[in-house]
Amino acid sequence: MADLFHFVPGYGHYVYHSGREPMFFTLLAFLLTFVVVRSYTRLGRVRGWQSGSVRGVHLHHLVPGIVASLAAGAAIIAFRPGDDSMLLLSMLFGVGAALTLDEFALILHLEDVYWRHEGRSSIEATLMGFAFGAMCLLATAPLGSDPGQDVPHWVIGGVIGVDLALALVTFMKGKLKLGAFGVFLPGLALVGAARLAKPASLWARAFYSERKLERSRERATSRHHRYSYRTHRLYDVIGGAPNLDSPAAAAVDKYQPANSRRV
Repeated sequence: MADLFHFVPGYGHYVYHSGREPMFFTLLAFLLTFVVVRSYTRLGRVRGWQSGSVRGVHLHHLVPGIVASLAAGAAIIAFRPGDDSMLLLSMLFGVGAALTLDEFALILHLEDVYWRHEGRSSIEATLMGFAFGAMCLLATAPLGSDPGQDVPHWVIGGVIGVDLALALVTFMKGKLKLGAFGVFLPGLALVGAARLAKPASLWARAFYSERKLERSRERATSRHHRYSYRTHRLYDVIGGAPNLDSPAAAAVDKYQPANSRRV
């Protein structure tokens, strides 16, 4: 393929020769698109720029994002592109994914909550998407490697099977992020499966006694008070602090200048 970053130490061995370049370009396009889009919307909110529209219809940027992702995926499946074309389609998919996840809250709530408190879920979804892509990049084995030469296949299959089972338990306990990352890192799946389930999870409702369920609620409340403020502050630094609180205010154009807070 292109090997565009051959001057970076380790890029040729760990990315280019191992066949990871399409995933690398997807992540790079994803990150750059998110930075540009969030910078533009935050600047537009301060300066009072109007949102884009087509024939009077407000065009959210998740629309071109969905189109770009679907187009890239369909082209990869249908045409089996060559090396250079594959990199371009990988970048197109990364751009589309970033545009879509940046407005994940709109899809989740079916209303424009971009600058409301609910809009922080878009930042969380974007961070999870980037982290998941990075884990895929790091977990991809080089094409020339054959783990069966050193370790029996039944051992590898057993480890993968146990890891997936632990990840499933982690998902059932309501720990979605830990379960997703645990698919790639068995240690995280083990930690998630061993920890106390969230009170509203399938696992807690099915297997916990009332006493253990109450303990789960107390732990969830304590964790929320301990970490929610720090998490929200981090999201606000990345994506901008929300300034629309009421449903009526949410109908205002999302580039409306903040009244009491600049970003």
